[in-house]
Amino acid sequence: MMIKEKKQKKEPENKTAGTRGEKKLKGNQKIALERIYRLFELAQGNEEYSKRYLQLAKRIGEKCRVSVPKELKEKYCKKCFSLKITQKKEEPFLVVKCNECGFTKKFGVLEKK
Repeated sequence: MMIKEKKQKKEPENKTAGTRGEKKLKGNQKIALERIYRLFELAQGNEEYSKRYLQLAKRIGEKCRVSVPKELKEKYCKKCFSLKITQKKEEPFLVVKCNECGFTKKFGVLEKK
């Protein structure tokens, strides 16, 4: 009797596009990234707990070795975790200024070719 081996389809590995190539994520890192996105959604909907949600998102990223995505970093103040910011585009930077504490952060903007 021959034992038939079932052919298993290989699923593509978890990847997220980064600015410097693609990174492979482990299972717990994928879950952490989903939680970070969910906490940002909750922070935008609830001003009372928004600072706490942003602190938790940052902490989850640190514990699981996942960086907070760049598009989310541009939406809050790094110093006081406030969502009350103003964004100004000054070539070649995106300048983010907090309306609560006055902290200013510059993000490099890549030009599309």
